[in-house]
Amino acid sequence: MVEMNKVSRLTSAEISNLWNTYMNDSLNICMVTHFLQTVEDLDVKPLLEETINVARGHLVEIETIFQQEEIPKPVGFPIEKHVKLNAPRLFTDVFYMAYLLHMSKFGMTAHAGGITLACRKDIHDLFHNYVEEAIRLNGATREVMKEKGVFIRPPYMDYPKEVEFVTEQKFLTGWFGHKRSLLALETSHLYMTSLNNELGKDVLLGFSQVAKDSEIKKHFIRGTKITSDILYNTHKTLHESDIPASMTWDTCVTSSTIAPYSEQIMLCFVNALCALGVATYGSAMSLSIRHDLAALYSKFIMKSGVYAEDGANMLIERSWMEKPPQFIDRDKLIRDNTES
Repeated sequence: MVEMNKVSRLTSAEISNLWNTYMNDSLNICMVTHFLQTVEDLDVKPLLEETINVARGHLVEIETIFQQEEIPKPVGFPIEKHVKLNAPRLFTDVFYMAYLLHMSKFGMTAHAGGITLACRKDIHDLFHNYVEEAIRLNGATREVMKEKGVFIRPPYMDYPKEVEFVTEQKFLTGWFGHKRSLLALETSHLYMTSLNNELGKDVLLGFSQVAKDSEIKKHFIRGTKITSDILYNTHKTLHESDIPASMTWDTCVTSSTIAPYSEQIMLCFVNALCALGVATYGSAMSLSIRHDLAALYSKFIMKSGVYAEDGANMLIERSWMEKPPQFIDRDKLIRDNTES
């Protein structure tokens, strides 16, 4: 008879979500630790401190679960190896807030996925708490940005006056001739794409300034060109419907040429941003009705995917990529155990 009160083993989805959370929080701690060393705005400092405290709490909780399940904890990104605390600031306080806003949004989405795939109650409750923490940090960051006048709002629109139904097939098209104006939902995704790439461009520009490895530096410079192209296309699409494009309020990168982080963590962080970008474009493509928008996001996915793969290859070549949890390769076991 099955013991109903016995805690079941972790599923592959639970292991994956815990592992990814550990790696993301470990990377996030490194990034924010240097922010905290160089922040000047006293209203921003508590947000950075809270971010680090929350992320450290996650690491402790996940390490405990892995220890109980006899799963080796990831190496992650030790601060002493990857952060140069005495390096001058590479980004401004406005960037720090934009970073926290972006990462808290990602946290809400990622941890919500952890909830939906959790089978064990303790894992469900864990990710439920993580979502609440991300919501609180996002709200606190947003309010500080609004108070300082640096929060970029989505475009305003006239309220609908009546209910209408679509009567023509050309509502779906956008290839040739006159294009219908953008829907509010389509505009929202273009706005998010624009904001995300503004942040990504700042990251890549800053990392380009401080990278010493010529191959990595070229990779970052190439990334700035990709983000610039995406920004050009999203802004152009918005302007065609007479909608203002989102823009940052200041130059978020300083003139420093001294790296505050290891090249390993910079490359890992850029690859993580690429993965987020591809996921965002896929969601936007599925919800955009105009055909030309779907094609636009498809192009973004292709460019970002190729760029991310090139970055992953560079990580592998340098033995910098930690392998995620993987199912046993049965074919390999059979081959290795076959007598020659």
